[in-house]
Amino acid sequence: MPDAHSPPEITLAVVGETRCAEHLGWPLCPGLDGHPCTARSRTRTGDQCATCQDQARNARLDAALPVTPTTDGTCPGHTSPCGRTAMPGDLYCARCRIASQRDRDRVLREWETVRDAAVAAARAQEGPQRAAAPF
Repeated sequence: MPDAHSPPEITLAVVGETRCAEHLGWPLCPGLDGHPCTARSRTRTGDQCATCQDQARNARLDAALPVTPTTDGTCPGHTSPCGRTAMPGDLYCARCRIASQRDRDRVLREWETVRDAAVAAARAQEGPQRAAAPF
């Protein structure tokens, strides 16, 4: 709760609109995996906000490509123990870093394909929506 000396919270209008998302009646972001959105964002379509989309993508990467860091400065390997010296400031050696980036890109492409198909199916199921009159 703000104290008497803090400025009032200001909510900006949505770009191209004269009101904020709440007053436009946009629904809150549904959050991620049954957890409410921590940003309390509202989206025009009721889809996930950018923050929740990033968290979902990162969770998918963590699950698909787990990393167990070592304590001795050697590379833990991307798919199996490597043992080479890790690059400065990195968990991996150069060879394993490249392999992990290729796998990361593949996992992201797969995730985006599944996400886009789910969004398309949901939109097709909703059918055409009429736009509300501006006034």
